[in-house]
Amino acid sequence: MSKPIQFQCKWDTAEVLPDTILRSAGIGYYQAHTERQAMALVAEGKCIVERDSICRVPFCVTVEAEAFGAKVVIPEDNTGPTIRGYRFISIEQLAELDEIDLTCGRINEVLSCIAILRDRGNVIAVNVEGPFTILGLLIDSMELFKGICLHRELMVRTLHVLEKSIVKYIEACVAQGATIISYADPTGALELLGPKLYRELSGKSSYNILKKLENKLAGALVHLCGISSLSLERAGFCTAKPVSVPEAHTYGDSLCHIVAEHKDVRLVGHNCMKSTPVIQKNPVVWQIELK
Repeated sequence: MSKPIQFQCKWDTAEVLPDTILRSAGIGYYQAHTERQAMALVAEGKCIVERDSICRVPFCVTVEAEAFGAKVVIPEDNTGPTIRGYRFISIEQLAELDEIDLTCGRINEVLSCIAILRDRGNVIAVNVEGPFTILGLLIDSMELFKGICLHRELMVRTLHVLEKSIVKYIEACVAQGATIISYADPTGALELLGPKLYRELSGKSSYNILKKLENKLAGALVHLCGISSLSLERAGFCTAKPVSVPEAHTYGDSLCHIVAEHKDVRLVGHNCMKSTPVIQKNPVVWQIELK
C-alpha cells in the first residue's frame, strides 16, 4: 500500500458536544469541559452517538496552555473554550515558564476523568498538544515567530521545559488508563516554519518527546496527527510502514487491534483520530519508526 504523499485535514473543526447528550444527562457545556464526571458522561455519549469505539478527552486544545497560565474562557454554549489572555506579552518573559502542574485545575480533572472512563471499561484517547501549539496559546504568534531568530537560546530552553512537561503529562495519562495519546502540533508544522527551522526547533522538539516516550508507554500508543507525522518523515526524523489489520471494520477498530495485538507498535500516524468512526475499505495503520 502506498503511503499518503500529502495529508489534507478534513477534520479541522472545533469539537462539537451533542446537545442531546448534555440535555439527557442534565449537563451544561461548562461542566462538560471542567468536571471529571460530566466529562466522562459526555465522552461516553459521544462514543454512542458517533458510533465510535474510542472515548476522546478533552474536548478542546486549551487544557495544557491553561495549566501553563493562559487565560481561558469557557462559555455556557457550544463554541468551546477560547484563549482570552496570553500569559506572556514579550518573548523575554518565556524565561519565567516553569514545568506544568498536573495536581490542580482542569488538567487534573482530565486525568481523573481518564480513570473514570477506564474503570467503566472504555478505550480512551487523550488529545495532547505539541510545544509550538502550546506556545501559540501562551504568547501572540507574531511575537513568537519573531523571537525564534532573535532569541534562539531562550527558545531552546523554553522548548526543553515544554518537552519535559508534555512527557510528564502523557506518562500521567497512561498511568491513569489512557490507551491512545493523540498528539498534534499544527502550529509547528513543516509548512509553516520551513525545513530549516522545523528540523532545528519544532520537529526536533516533537522528536525528543516521542523518543523519550517510545519505551515508556506500557500498553498504550501515541497516534500522531497526519500533518505532524508527515512533517517528521519529510524532515528525516522517522520512517513509516503499513500494518494491515484485516479483522478491523473502522479506523478505531484498527487502532484497538494494534494496541491489543501488536505490542511492538507504539507510534502510529498518517491519519486523523477524528476519523476513528470511519469504515476502512482496506484496514491499515501506519507505524511510525523513529530514527
